[in-house]
Amino acid sequence: MDKKGLIKSLFFMDLKIRVKKMNTAVFLNIHADTYARFAHIRTQLMQGSKDSQANALGSVLSEMACEVIEQVFIVLLQENQHYSQTGESEKVIQQILEAVRKYMPWSVSFFSNDRLVPLVEYLSKTLQIEDETIYMTYPIDQKLAQKVETSSQKLAAGDQQEISNALRLLTEVIDVGVTHLIREPKKCLKFNFVVDKTLNGVITMTTHLGYKRLEKLGTQLDHQVASTYIDYFLKFMRHQA
Repeated sequence: MDKKGLIKSLFFMDLKIRVKKMNTAVFLNIHADTYARFAHIRTQLMQGSKDSQANALGSVLSEMACEVIEQVFIVLLQENQHYSQTGESEKVIQQILEAVRKYMPWSVSFFSNDRLVPLVEYLSKTLQIEDETIYMTYPIDQKLAQKVETSSQKLAAGDQQEISNALRLLTEVIDVGVTHLIREPKKCLKFNFVVDKTLNGVITMTTHLGYKRLEKLGTQLDHQVASTYIDYFLKFMRHQA
């Protein structure tokens, strides 16, 4: 192989390596005052404060969760009003939010400060600050991200048959977030069997409500509205080296 051919070969090898290392994450905005409350609680825990942080942490985690849920599903309320005169999407989302506000503070209230530290440290690693904007993030598989982008392109081209698949893919992306931001950090607290079973039931119930609603919308929306929702969610997804 001549020198020019060798350089070309090395260039494409480097390109393949960089593409392979590329990953995708979902970035969801967290209100600055909510983050400030979380940061204050974390500081108190790290400094060994004797004052219980359980109730305050339960409250702020509940608000974080609701901000994420509203952000992910709000477009359903905006785009789907003329498809559902009964406000079915709004009812589902309110049910989910009510369950979060009820069970999140309750679940955390059981624990002493030292037991809360692993949870807070786990969640702090999901938070990023960029230009004074706070994001809660979670990684998704590159293949899944590519499937969502491909589905978006098909919808934009007018493929009506792609709607159900597009919403199914979004369900997968959202469920990765549920695992990364709820199921996994829940393990940090090492709940007893009864509480753990209760929380698993709540998580299963709330996710089922949301996912079934998305599935049903797949039979109701036209491709333009579905495309709007997919494009809206794609704005949360970033490719990173």
